Amino acid sequence: MDSPTIQTGTHGPDLIENLKRSPFYQACQNAFRDATDLPLTVISAQHSAFNPCHSSPHRNPFCQGINASHGTCRECIREQEHLLSHAEKKAYTHTCFAGLTETAVPLRLGHQTIGFLKTGQILIHQMSSEHVALLRQKIAASGYSEAELDHLFEQYKQTPVFGETKYEAIITLLSVISLQLTELLNRILLESKTNEPDIIRKAKELIADRIDERISLGEISDQVHVSVFYFCKLFKQSTGMTFTEYVNRQRIELAKGELKNTEKPVTEISYSVGFQSLSQFNRCFLKYAGEAPREYRQHSRSSLSLDS
Repeated sequence: MDSPTIQTGTHGPDLIENLKRSPFYQACQNAFRDATDLPLTVISAQHSAFNPCHSSPHRNPFCQGINASHGTCRECIREQEHLLSHAEKKAYTHTCFAGLTETAVPLRLGHQTIGFLKTGQILIHQMSSEHVALLRQKIAASGYSEAELDHLFEQYKQTPVFGETKYEAIITLLSVISLQLTELLNRILLESKTNEPDIIRKAKELIADRIDERISLGEISDQVHVSVFYFCKLFKQSTGMTFTEYVNRQRIELAKGELKNTEKPVTEISYSVGFQSLSQFNRCFLKYAGEAPREYRQHSRSSLSLDS
């Protein structure tokens, strides 16, 4: 089976690694694990190597065992490929060949999926003795000895059983966390980096000072004393974005704050953050936020009410 085709753009593994290191993500991860007794890991969509949550507390010992003693389980790899290929746009829950339920929740920048939150490895219902016997036969065919099977199925018995309603509530919670992490990813994307060239740092300062004005590439390159060609190349190398994308993303982030925290009309906000027309603002907002401004205002306030 081929790996899932996921639209990831250029903002993939580095952003996910930066997210993993962020105190906010680590706090969310630890709180989720402590509250649910479930594993939680984040993986890049661009390089979604098989990840059975082995490094996560509360990982399922059966999943760990079946992917250790006889090498990586090919069935498990196929199950993850299926899970991620169906979770590109929204949370997806899948029950594997062993009867274990897993869920992937996408992390998206606009319309691009750059990573997944992955949890589960639980039973929704207690498996019947017939199911366990058939599963044992299936695994035995891969060359496991009776002693190995006995040990593996002692681990299988430790799998927690969650009712369907409880598990769905946990995934709703994880989806809310994913929205907060998406906001963080946007901020990480726009952050200045410690090793950034002085030209780019100065350009970003100029952009920030004039974000509500019409900003041209030629003006900024002149003010940092380099050619437009050289500036474009260096800017792309340093930020992973074109000059126009960076400016528009900054404006959209400002607009998000206004939509969440004020009652200003969308038209007024669009001009106040530097867009020259409402249609241009709406196009950029949809591209970088993944939804229309009014939809963002509505769902962000719903999220805030859940947090309070």
